[in-house]
Amino acid sequence: MGCSVTFHDRIGRDRLEEAVEPLDADAALELIRSAVCETVHTAIGKSATEVELTLAGDAEMERLNFDHMGERGPTDVLSFPLHEWALDGRQSHLTDDDGASPPGPLLLGDVVIDLDQALRQAAEGDWGITEEVVLLAIHGTLHLLGHDHAEMDEEERMRGLEHQVLGILHRRHRDVAWQPGSLFDRAGHAVTTGS
Repeated sequence: MGCSVTFHDRIGRDRLEEAVEPLDADAALELIRSAVCETVHTAIGKSATEVELTLAGDAEMERLNFDHMGERGPTDVLSFPLHEWALDGRQSHLTDDDGASPPGPLLLGDVVIDLDQALRQAAEGDWGITEEVVLLAIHGTLHLLGHDHAEMDEEERMRGLEHQVLGILHRRHRDVAWQPGSLFDRAGHAVTTGS
């Protein structure tokens, strides 16, 4: 059983290449895929799942944010879950209404990341865009699986899962030049941006 991620590029390959240098675009997309799948595995187990992930710019994200959230301006990540989830600690479970598993992989929904906003947030935090996009992919995927941060206990649970997944990714992807002072400290412990 596995997880698959379908990418939708609304920014163009050249823009992605420029943003993630010195990493190449394919390596960055693989890292994002790994982040999404590790998040799914951590939150629901190793069920067969699919996630759609779009890399967009400010203009598209502003429109989506207004149309779906009623907010003006861009936001860093939006999630569009297809199922209702119940949480048992850090684990997500389909609610009774959504409990029947379809044949084949379960499509979890869509995550849209605003690369322009991610670039600004990375610059403000003084870490790399790769780290920021990875965190946004994890964060957005957790929203697909019923996690939220409206209440303090919800936020603590969500941040704990983000830390856990970031730590796994750091150990698994040692070939990535994680920037000192970025989302990871020298010991490989995840540090969140608070976004």
